[in-house]
This record gives sequence, C-alpha cells and structure tokens, in this order.
Amino acid sequence: MRRIAPIALLCAACGGTPPPEPPDPTLARQTRTAMLAWQQDRPAQAAELFREALRRAYARDDLEAIADLAASLAAAELRLGNAEAARDTAAAARAEVNRRGGTMPAELPLAEAAARWRLGDAAGARALTAAITAGEAAARARFIEGLIAADAGDGVALAAARSALPSTEVPDLLADRLELDGRAALLAGDAAAARSALLRAAGHRQEARDYPGMARALALAGGAAAREGRIAEAADLALRAGRSAAVNGDARAAREWLDQAVRLARQAGSADVLAAAEAEQRRLAAR
Repeated sequence: MRRIAPIALLCAACGGTPPPEPPDPTLARQTRTAMLAWQQDRPAQAAELFREALRRAYARDDLEAIADLAASLAAAELRLGNAEAARDTAAAARAEVNRRGGTMPAELPLAEAAARWRLGDAAGARALTAAITAGEAAARARFIEGLIAADAGDGVALAAARSALPSTEVPDLLADRLELDGRAALLAGDAAAARSALLRAAGHRQEARDYPGMARALALAGGAAAREGRIAEAADLALRAGRSAAVNGDARAAREWLDQAVRLARQAGSADVLAAAEAEQRRLAAR
C-alpha cells in the first residue's frame, strides 16, 4: 500500500518523536494483517482480510486505498483460482478510479488482465496490458501478451512478447521467460525443448513460491512429454500439477489435470500414478 504502509513500524525503534497515527488506524491494521497472511502463504486468509480492508476503504471513500486493496484482493483471488472474483474486484475498482480521475496503480489493470486471460477473454486482457508500459508491471504485462499469443498460435507475437521481457535472474521473471520459451517450442513442434524449458520454469516458480504458476508449468511440461511419447512421465507431471492445484484451492485446474493424470496413467500402465491420482480426485470431491 502506498499511503497506508506501516512506515511507523520501521521507525518505532529509532527514538525521537513518536510518529502520528495513520488517518484510519483500523484500515492500516487490517491492511498489515492481510499483508502478513499473504507473506506467510495463506492466500485464503489473505483474501478474506483484504476483502474486509477493501470494505473499510469504500466506507472511508479513500480512492487510493480502494485501488491498492482491490489489486491485492484480486491477486489473492487469482492465487486461489477465483478468476471471476478477481476480474470483478479489479474491474469495479478500475472503473471507480477512472470515473474519479484518480491515479491508477499498474497492478490493478494487470490483475484484471490476468483474470480475463484465465477466463478466455483474450481481447479484454490485451486491451488492459497494452496500456502498461513501465516498471515491473510492464514485464508481467508482456508475459500475459505472450500467453495470449501462444494460445492463438501466433509465433510472431509470442516472439515479440518474449523479446520484451527483461534479462534478469529474479526467479519469477526468469520463469516467465522460460515458460514463453517452452510455449514457443511447443508451437514449433519441438516437444523435447518445450519440456526442458517448462520444467526449468517450474523450478523457478517453486523458488519464487508461485505455486499456481509452478503447477501450470508442470502441466504444460506433461503435455510436452506426452507429445514425445513419454506417457508415464506425462502422467506423473499431470498428477503433480493437479495435486498442487488442489492444495492451493484451484479446484477447476486440479480436476482438469488429475483427469489427465488418470487417463495417461491408464494408457501407460502406471498403477502407482493411477492410484495416487484417483486418491487425489476423491479428496478433491470430498472438499
């Protein structure tokens, strides 16, 4: 949060005059608690806490807080696989900022674009990313454009998006490059190169604690393995992707990937993967 950030915590042990209270101590406390839950990898709790803080921001009629908290809530909803909720949260706040002539944090349209891409609204996502041209958000916007191009089978647009990504060793940004490399290799028919790049992307997603992204990369790597005829490996990768998605609360993706794992395991005759995938399906159905 730009205005509600608890700077007082950084200064509390420095001596001198105590800093003044924030304009709304309740809102500041709610925001801190939500951020702590997010940092501790508790996205469901973070989502609920961000939702409470966002309600407080609307009650306070604090436009800057509304924009920041809506972006945070949308990110948490995306982490949980709730793309529709993320889209609606971000879109409502974005409309509010536009109507009132406020400053638009790039994270807000970025979160909405990610949600729209997941929901199959490529045109809506692309319209939002096109306006994001600076900072780290621009790199993530180009990544989303690369995903859109890959879905459309547009190798030229995919290459353009890939070339716009920064050269960095930051795990999540490196994973973006590798995932686009993998998707480009799939378009080119090089399943082995795709599998290698996507498995490396999954490793960097894991390092960045981006477990939904890790699961997606594992599932894509499984698809590449299947194209190579490595059916048993493909089944195992689909199982790992589906299990991770299930634990993270993304039931839709979990069902899709676990179904793939069952089908591939039967095809490969992998009894242990089949048993594990079916057990995960039962656990998911019981939730």
